[in-house]
Amino acid sequence: MVFLWLWPIGWSAFALPLAIASLRGWAPKSVRRRITPWGIRVRGVALLVIWVGGLIVPLLQHSGLDTDDAAFLGAVVQVGFLMFAAGLMGGSQLGEWFYRRAVQPKELDETLSTAGRPW
Repeated sequence: MVFLWLWPIGWSAFALPLAIASLRGWAPKSVRRRITPWGIRVRGVALLVIWVGGLIVPLLQHSGLDTDDAAFLGAVVQVGFLMFAAGLMGGSQLGEWFYRRAVQPKELDETLSTAGRPW
């Protein structure tokens, strides 16, 4: 019974601040150099989805459902939340890849056009 209360408290104390920080755009400098601000925010949304997914099983056990029903429903819902969060993270990473690819040729063109000038 104690685990059912400790898990949501501990999980919220760990995952929720990270998600809120990412949603606000707070990240270490090394991350901000590699990822655009919208990518950091999308990952914050994914962290919120993972946080909600981590609370599903304790909430279902408190709901009064039959143990087998709660276990099945919890497993299905958790997998759904994790797949959605993985899709958000993958989409963010793919968007970053396309963004870097679109910006890189422009930077190369600018450096090549200014490199050959005599002044």
